[in-house]
Amino acid sequence: MSDDQTLSPSTENDKPELTLEQLRALPVPDQDFNTPEGALLCFEEACRRRNIESVCVCKNFLIEGILALLNTDPNLVRNAELRKRNAVLLERTFRKELTESWPDLKGVEIFFIDRQVYIKGIVIVTELRRLPDGSFNKLNYLVANTAAGWRVLNQISDDEIEG
Repeated sequence: MSDDQTLSPSTENDKPELTLEQLRALPVPDQDFNTPEGALLCFEEACRRRNIESVCVCKNFLIEGILALLNTDPNLVRNAELRKRNAVLLERTFRKELTESWPDLKGVEIFFIDRQVYIKGIVIVTELRRLPDGSFNKLNYLVANTAAGWRVLNQISDDEIEG
């Protein structure tokens, strides 16, 4: 895709089409835990370095697990031991899957095109990735505001957002 071609980051939200030049002109957040987008940048940089410990610092498995339990059976969330075990299981599974198949982020440009409230203290950040071949991927991430700053939870599909 050349710089003068347009693309639609999200046709479902009726956003204006943005050129690559306009995407590149979007503000770039600091890579820190002060914003949801900054936490995602920390997460992705740790993935680039293939440092599983740094990646896990960017996440919050307890909150991610609580959301999963809420989606399964809200009554399960009342059990503190179950919440803790679920978080441990999520972290183990995440570590295993990530270290077996690290994402290739070399040459990927990242643009943050939307942020919306999911529930109190948790937002959905929509990220547009321009891959080295010029194609684009849109990803939605849940990111939680914690006592330690913003932390990445998990990806969420457009269908899950709308449902």
